[in-house]
Parts: sequence; structure tokens; C-alpha cells
Amino acid sequence: MATREELSAQASACNDAESYAALAKQAAAEPADLDYAKELLAKGESNCSFPAHYVAVAEGYVAAGDNDKAAALYDEAANACFDAKEKAETGYSIAKFLGDRDKGRALLEEAISETTNTTELLSYAGYVQDALQDNALANKLFSKVTANCKSIADYQKLATDIKNSGNPTTALMVFKKAAPSSSETADVVSFAKGLKDLFGDDKEVAATLGDAESNCMFPAQFVVLAGGFMNLLGDKAKAEDLLEQGKNFAMSGEENLDLATGYASLLGDQATAKDMYGVALNEFSGKEDLLKLASAVAANMDDKTIAGKAYDKLASKLSTPTDLAMLAKAVNDNLGDKDRVASIYAAAESKATNAAALVSLAGEVNANLQDPAKTNALYAKAVDACKVYTDATSILEALAKNPADAALAATSLQKALELTETNAQVLDVAQRAQKLTPGDNTVVIQALDKAEANVSSLDEMRKLANASKQLLADDAERNDRISGKLAKREASQARYTEFQNQEKTLTRPNQFIALAGAVVEELEDTSYASQLLTTAEEKMQEAGTFSFAAYQPLIVSVGNLVKDKAWLARLLDLAANNSNTFAQVRNLGETVSKQLSDTEFGKTWTQQFYAAQLEKLDASNASTFEYNKLAKAVKEHLDDDAQAQTILDKGEAKAQNHFHFAYMAELAQKWGNSSKAESLYAKATAACQDASQQRELADLMRKAGVVSTLAQAATPSQGGKGTYW
Repeated sequence: MATREELSAQASACNDAESYAALAKQAAAEPADLDYAKELLAKGESNCSFPAHYVAVAEGYVAAGDNDKAAALYDEAANACFDAKEKAETGYSIAKFLGDRDKGRALLEEAISETTNTTELLSYAGYVQDALQDNALANKLFSKVTANCKSIADYQKLATDIKNSGNPTTALMVFKKAAPSSSETADVVSFAKGLKDLFGDDKEVAATLGDAESNCMFPAQFVVLAGGFMNLLGDKAKAEDLLEQGKNFAMSGEENLDLATGYASLLGDQATAKDMYGVALNEFSGKEDLLKLASAVAANMDDKTIAGKAYDKLASKLSTPTDLAMLAKAVNDNLGDKDRVASIYAAAESKATNAAALVSLAGEVNANLQDPAKTNALYAKAVDACKVYTDATSILEALAKNPADAALAATSLQKALELTETNAQVLDVAQRAQKLTPGDNTVVIQALDKAEANVSSLDEMRKLANASKQLLADDAERNDRISGKLAKREASQARYTEFQNQEKTLTRPNQFIALAGAVVEELEDTSYASQLLTTAEEKMQEAGTFSFAAYQPLIVSVGNLVKDKAWLARLLDLAANNSNTFAQVRNLGETVSKQLSDTEFGKTWTQQFYAAQLEKLDASNASTFEYNKLAKAVKEHLDDDAQAQTILDKGEAKAQNHFHFAYMAELAQKWGNSSKAESLYAKATAACQDASQQRELADLMRKAGVVSTLAQAATPSQGGKGTYW
């Protein structure tokens, strides 16, 4: 071997433990210069930092005959090991070169227990076989390598990795572990394909496929196996033979479908396939079977007629929008028949009754027909069907994905705003509106107005202020107003807390109404007051019956505190519909005309209310007294002489006796219409049938303060013994 002089030149180039150890091994070879070898190893030891360094130098000491020094360095290496690979390599070297198999085994087994990497485990198996010569442990390690393989694909991946690492023999041995039972035809073909792809052994592929033939009993198995021979080996004759065998077993629509697909896709035999697809069509009636048949025909046949018949047969059996939309998509994808697709979508539309179904259908139509007009019409129909906020947002989300018709977007946003129940939802609509209707702030403004009216907490007010600044930055008046409200709410937060704590103790409607009044008086917060009044109304509704006495304070508070015209109108309509006696009618009219701060609204509503009452009197053949009472209410509550006199005239037409005329005359007198009063008193006098009625009339006229010739004529003469007429 090389001499010291020859190695010295190389030694000057050494700069790490491994290079010194390698040079030392040359020095230890015959003719050996062990002293120089140890000098080199000492230099290598001074450069040791990692287990591999200590192992290399230790192997050098073994070569130099100093096993004690080698053992010490192996201990250093073992103590420095951090990962499984370092332990395995150190253990292998100890067993192989130092000859200490027990110590080497311990490190190798520790490395094996810590490793899941298949390539490393296979390397460790080699270490075990070479250094320990332990076949049992090697087999155990091999089992660990394949433990995670559950399918042919898993084994194929593992075999591929092994083959790529340079060990094709082991790769084949591993893959053959995946060999399935010959009765599992589909698995056999998959396994044969793996043999073909990995190892290119056509002879082995043919043998594997051939073994499976005797186990075929169903047409599907013959078709799969024929596919294996055709696709892997190009053996068309064998494929034809297998399909012919399969015909002998075909007894159902499913089996004829399998064979038809085999003839069409493998052999290109369209005529035979058409006949067998036709048999399957006649036997199929279920949705999944018909879909599968149509898809197979569309994929494998030049003539799509049978596919169309299958879809027509299926259409007659479907009744839900979802199923019909699924059918339309299948027809579109497989046949591209737009007219047929449109017809199916029309059938689906006729079945769609809720917003969710219509939104889904609109999306399908948009994707498969690219018909904007029809798509928008479906979305518009969905808007009309919306019942809850999420219905409307599903439409808005769909419109956001595609350029939306401006009118449709506006209508959808209006519906969403109408269905909002929380301020978070209202502000969400505002955000969506800015994106869906750029340049048109109509809905944004409406949403912010609604949110401002419904603010119920400091947090909501802050969110409103931020949204207003973001969405309507140029609306200084609005932003200043909301900022002012925010500042006031922040300053009054302690009082809000007191009111809210008080609210938790309330149980009766009038208590909530009273608290609403205090909130408006102290905080000018109509939003909070509205919530309190809403709670009051909800508690009234729980009673199950209507009482005007209970609702009257609520009506006045809604009208005067929160000034919500829509809410007020609803309450008044409720009260009007429950006014079944004249006392109830009069109380309602008086409340609206006299107690609401918006006198113009109160007068207008009361006029309409009393006009409606007059129509009821006309329709019910009412008495003169009922007309008279209504006329009196109109005069007192509206000071409307014309309307009052019109009603009084209707009562006059109904008058039947002196009492009727006298009462109307008294009203006319009070209203300053003396000529009308005289006319009515004259009619009262004419209506008297006898002296008794004349005396009754005279008494009524005196009580009314009437002094006239008519009254004098009705006044009794007085003498010493009594009163005479």
C-alpha cells in the first residue's frame, strides 16, 4: 500500500474527520504503518463534532487494530446521536466493524422504532441483514415497511419509490404483496396495470389476467377483464371472446348496459352496443339507472337517440326542482340540446315555490343556458318569494357574482332591507347596496335611515357612525347628526344603564310605555323608546283580546313620542276594526283628533274614520239617533259643520216621531243654525199625535232654552186649579 511519504502529501489536504479516517485506513493496509495511521486518526478525532465523524474515526481505529479506542469513540458517537438515521448508522458500524452485535442491535432497534420513512426502513433492513444476519428482524422490518399499504395503489407507490431508489428486485417483491384474489376482476386488472407500468413485463401481465378468466361469472367482470386485455396488451381477439362470453350471462338491464359500454368503448361496435343499450332502456325505470344509461350512451355512441329517450323517460318521473335541474344539467353536459334543457328548466320553475329553489334554479340557468333575461326573471320571482332575510341575501350573493341588472339589484336590496330584523342586517344591506348599485345611493340612504331609527345600544351607534362615514362620506349633515347622537349616547351611557336595569324589572304594558316617555324626555332617544313600546305591544298581544283602554296609551305614545306614522296607522286600523259600539268609535275619534301632536294627521285620519262609519250606517239602515250621535261626534272632534250637517240631514230623513226631530233641532240650535232648528221643531210639532206628545215636546223645547211662537204654542195655559194645553 502507500507509504508514509506518499500519504503525507495527501494529509496536507485533509480538513475533516472523515478525510483523516479514510487516509488512516490506507496507512493501516499492508504494508501497514500503524503508527502513522494512528497519528492521522488523532488529527481526525480532534475534528469530530457529529456521530458520523466519530463513526468514521472509530472504523479507522478498528482497521488500525485498536478496538478499545474504537469502542470509546463509538460511545461518543452513540451519545451524540439525535435522530434515527444517526442511530442506525452508528449501530450498523458497531455491529459490522467492532463486532459488538448486542450494542449494534440496540441502536438499530431504537432507530427502527422511531422511523416511518419507507426508504430509510429498507436501508435499515439491509443493515440488519448484513451486520446482524438476523432474518427474523429483517422480516419484521419489511412488514413495517408495508404496514400502511391498504390498496394496490399504495403498494404501487411504495414499489415505485423503491424502484426509483435503485432496487427493482425489492420493488417487484413488494408490489407482488398486493396481488389480489383472481375472483376480484377489477383488482386483478388494476394489479396487472401496475405490473405493466412499473416493470413492463407483458408475460407476467398476460398470466395475471388469464388466471382471472375462470372466475368471471357476471357481464361486468367479463367487460373489465376484456378491458385489461385490450388496453394493456392490445389483444382485441381476447377482448371479443370475453365479451361474447359475457352475453351468455346478461339477464338484466344493468348487465346489458355493462356489455353495451364494453362493445362501444373497447371494440367500437356501435351496432351491437345500440341493441344492448336499447334492451337496458326498456328495463330501466329508476332515476340513477336512467342517468347512468344516458351518460354511457352520450359518452360512447355517435347516435345519441337512446340517451335522449332515457332523459325523456326520466323527466316523466321527476317532480322536484332539484331533480329536474339535475336532469337539465345532465342533458346539457351530455347532449348539448339547449331547447330540451330550456324545457326541463321550465318544468323545474313550475315546481319551485320558495326563494331557495328559485335562486338555485336561476344559477343553473345562468350557467347552462347563458340566458340573462331568463336568469333575471327567475331571480325576480325569487325576490317575490322571500320570507326571511337569508332568502334575500342568497339572491344578493348570487347577483354579486355576476353583473346584475340594475333594476333587479335595487328590487332585491329593497326586499332584503324590508326583511331585516337587526341593525347588523340593515348595515349589511347598506354595504351590499354600495357594491351592487354603484352610483345609486337610494338603498344605502334608506338602510342608514332605518339603522339610525333602530339603534339600541352604544355599540350599534358606533357601528352606524362608522358605516355612515364610509358609505356616505359626502353627507355632512347626516354624519354630523349621527356623530352628535353618538356623543350624547356616550355621555349618557350611565343613564342608559339605569334605564336598561329598570326595564328588566317591568312586567306590564303601561310600565314600558311610561319608561318610553322618560327615555324620550331625558335622552331624546326615540329608537330606545320604540323598542320599549314594541315590548308593550307584544305584551298586549299576549292577552289575546283587544281593549281600547289598554291600546289608547300606546297609540298616543307611538304618535307623539316616536312619531312612527306606519306603526301608528297599523295601530289605528287595529282599533278601528275592533270598534263595535258607538262609544268605542267616539273614544277612538276623540283620541286621534284631540290627543295626537300631529293635528293635521289626526284630523285627516278621523275624517276618514267617521266617513267610513257613515258608510256603515248607510249600509245598515241605521236609525236617526245613530246618525245624530255620529253628527255630534263629527262636530265636537272635527268642528266640521258641513260634514256634521250632512249626517244630520241623513238622520232627518230617518226621523219618525217628535223626539227624533226635537233632538236634531236642539243640535242645530247649539250649532248656531236657528233656521234649521225652527224647521226641525216645526216638524216635531207636526209629528205630535196627541196632547201628551205636545206636552213632551214643550218640555224638551224649554230645556233646550227655545223661545218662539212654536214653543209658546206648545206651552200649557195656567189657571187656579191646574195646567191646561
